Amino acid sequence: MSGMLHAAYAADDANDDEMVLVITTPTRTNIAVSDAPAAVTVVTAKDIKAKNVSRLGDVLDQVPSLFMRGGALGQSQGTIGTSGMSLRGVDQNKTLVLLDGQPIQDASSGKVEWRIPFVEDISRIEVVPGAFSSLYGSNAIGGVINIITKQPDRHEFSVKVKKGWSDASGEDASVYYRDKMDNGLGIAAGLGYQDRDSYVNDFVTKASACPPPPAACTPLTPVTGWKAITTREGAPVYLVGDLGRVPWNAANATAKLSYDLNDTDKIYTGVNYQQTNLYHSQFNTYLRDATTGAPVSSGLLDINGQPVNLTNFDFTLFSSLPLHESATRYFVGYDGRIGTDYELKLDLAKISREYSFTFASPASTWDSGPGSLYDTPNTGLDGTAQLSFPVGSHQILVTGLALHEDSVNQKIYSLSNWRNPDTKTGLGNYYNGDSTITSIFAQDEINATDKLTIYLGGRLDNWKTSGDSLNNSATPPYTLYPSRSANAFSPKLSMVYKLSDDATLRASFGRSFRAPANQDMYTSSTSRGRTTVGDPNLQPERGTTWELGSEYRVTEASKVTATIYETQLSNLIYLQQVSPTLSQRINAGKARIRGIELDASIKLTSWMELDANYAYIDSVILENETDPLSVGKRLTDSPKNIAGISLTAKRGEWSGSLSARYVSHTFWTAKNTDVVEGVPGSYDAHTMVNAKLGYEFAKGVKGSVAINNLLDTEAYSYFLLPGRNVTAEMNFSF
Repeated sequence: MSGMLHAAYAADDANDDEMVLVITTPTRTNIAVSDAPAAVTVVTAKDIKAKNVSRLGDVLDQVPSLFMRGGALGQSQGTIGTSGMSLRGVDQNKTLVLLDGQPIQDASSGKVEWRIPFVEDISRIEVVPGAFSSLYGSNAIGGVINIITKQPDRHEFSVKVKKGWSDASGEDASVYYRDKMDNGLGIAAGLGYQDRDSYVNDFVTKASACPPPPAACTPLTPVTGWKAITTREGAPVYLVGDLGRVPWNAANATAKLSYDLNDTDKIYTGVNYQQTNLYHSQFNTYLRDATTGAPVSSGLLDINGQPVNLTNFDFTLFSSLPLHESATRYFVGYDGRIGTDYELKLDLAKISREYSFTFASPASTWDSGPGSLYDTPNTGLDGTAQLSFPVGSHQILVTGLALHEDSVNQKIYSLSNWRNPDTKTGLGNYYNGDSTITSIFAQDEINATDKLTIYLGGRLDNWKTSGDSLNNSATPPYTLYPSRSANAFSPKLSMVYKLSDDATLRASFGRSFRAPANQDMYTSSTSRGRTTVGDPNLQPERGTTWELGSEYRVTEASKVTATIYETQLSNLIYLQQVSPTLSQRINAGKARIRGIELDASIKLTSWMELDANYAYIDSVILENETDPLSVGKRLTDSPKNIAGISLTAKRGEWSGSLSARYVSHTFWTAKNTDVVEGVPGSYDAHTMVNAKLGYEFAKGVKGSVAINNLLDTEAYSYFLLPGRNVTAEMNFSF
């Protein structure tokens, strides 16, 4: 972690042209982007300022091969902060996301919590696709997204206020301060708050059916207001209502201290906090009694001459509100030298998360009745000791030790009122899971010739896990799982060849892995008569990747890059149907992903820049004993085509940006049966166009207006995506 922090000191956001030249993630040492053994994308502070940014995903929308949906996007619906994501077709559980070197994947599910980073505190983001378990261990199959925060190394004081309308309705505000004293003491602190009204994005559909016996299919109440549509699989259903808005608020806070012991050594510490709360608003039924005109939200109905059994549960089935999540992260570290040649980095960080939500029982109404509270506190602990030093005049060796611990303790309580988490009546099911990975890694950077650099490295990870669970519907109800372990060795070989000062070739081959999440192994849940259980004997998922790439710098400020790659995945975890009422997670799958990435950055004039990218991702399931009909189909959350283009400009007091992003159809089901678009729950091909225009009224006083979804495209990514919306923002800096 500390090495990544240290690299940001040289540039930070004071000089973006200088900043993009030096990165750290691909090698854990300072390196020029053009010399990196990977197709790295760097999102700078300048990029962040040019966009309408509320959450991390808003600044990553032009990264080649990166697909994001849902909670990663600040203008999206008010769902939880986790979301679907893939990098080069590899999903978020197998793509490592770091905040100053610490994973921010949830310790229970392994999903990414995108709300944790405080946007105002982000200095830069390095996106490094490819196999990187050789340096970073578990989860780095698809690559590494490394979020590097600002350091207290210069003066900055800023205040931001934002107001949104339409589907972005709400307010944002933040204040941020950092400074460096003459005595070597640095301080940074910030607060941010968001309050959003949300919008209607989740809908209720019903198929024609009678209630189960012994109920009769008569009498029927004729209704109007329905709309005949289909499911994403093409089955006929009726659109009968929606779940209303989901208002939410979020808060971020950060505080950091650093101290220069001398010219080369420093210590640092700090704390970050993030909290999000989701609420509920009244559902909407579109149905009206054909005789009286009164609203209808339940009953045995006559829709288009067909019987439809509508219940209160249809308006609460997929609701998980109220919802609360928070994360508190503490960190401390040392960055310095031993003698003149040895660079030592030490860091330790802990993140504590709270995550809870409620579910209604089938007998409940929209605003009352029994239900369940899912309370899943979890923690992550990370520590690294890294030593870098030259070996002779042509080699640099990076070696280190690392520790990662995940711990989760989920409890499911019965509630007398599912809308009130404080109405607990008893403890139902629970599970506890603990996983620890201890690692040793090394990488040798060999300057074989003036033009050829070779990187040879590997990492040995020892993974240990244990847990226990209680499931009152199982026999026996309590299970204690014995401790077990597995080893993973992840080697990697990379080469960078300089054809000329302007042209570079890259090649690499590496193996990677992802340890099963605690939820995969120890959870057991029953819903609507079906029980899903984890497998405590799951083994790590594996990946093998090769890639070839090139970069050509047309001018000093313009370049083009191209990359081809292939990733083989094995031991993939799928859900196997053991019986009509029982499903279990097992290692059952193999897949292959092949792709092409093209990226160009062109300085059109002294004040305007064009960026364009395209990715072709060919993913296919090769084996899946849990679902043979999925073999030959695409991986879920893996679009076949992604393309982006953006223009950014700054001339005098004016600044602006215009960007477009196309994502092709993605699949939710392993069999790829969800082929219908434009219906609730579908995953549509779509193009989103966003624009922002800013003006500097005086030194340190800037205003801007942004329009998201400029063309008012209507599309679903399971939830209905936001329609055209407008935000106005004022920034004051001193």
